[in-house]
Formats: sequence, structure tokens, C-alpha cells
Amino acid sequence: MAAANVLTVGTTATSSSDTTITSATLFGLKTTAADAKVAITLKDDLGGYNIIGVLSNSQPTAFLQPGTYKFTRPAGPSCGVYSA
Repeated sequence: MAAANVLTVGTTATSSSDTTITSATLFGLKTTAADAKVAITLKDDLGGYNIIGVLSNSQPTAFLQPGTYKFTRPAGPSCGVYSA
């Protein structure tokens, strides 16, 4: 599977669209900024999102199990997210 853009690199606060995966998938942070962070949220059965982790320079990848996720970037350092 080729790498895919999930959250385009930028500096404004934004969230990705729903990202639904059916098999375990690796996600990674795209950045050269030292203090970039992106929250990982998992959609529950009532349609709410719960923060389950953060991508950062100290934790630049996450291996996620099947589910529906969003990735949320606060305003600040330039960063994005990809799946591999």
C-alpha cells in the first residue's frame, strides 16, 4: 500500500475528514518543526470523538486498529499526517 495524505501540511487549526480503516494501519507525522502535535481521535458508537493519542516529534507514528479516526492539528507549527 502506498503512503496516503490524511491531513495536509499546514499551520492553521483543522481536522481531517473521517478516516475509516478496516485493517491495522501505520500513521505518521509530517513535519520538520520541533514542537508540532496532532491529536488522534477515535469515533465512538454515538458519533462522538475521543482523544486516544497524539502524534509528536517524540512519538511520530501510531499503529491504529480498525475504526474511524480524525486527526486534529492546533494552530501553530507546520505539520500534517500520512498513512502508510
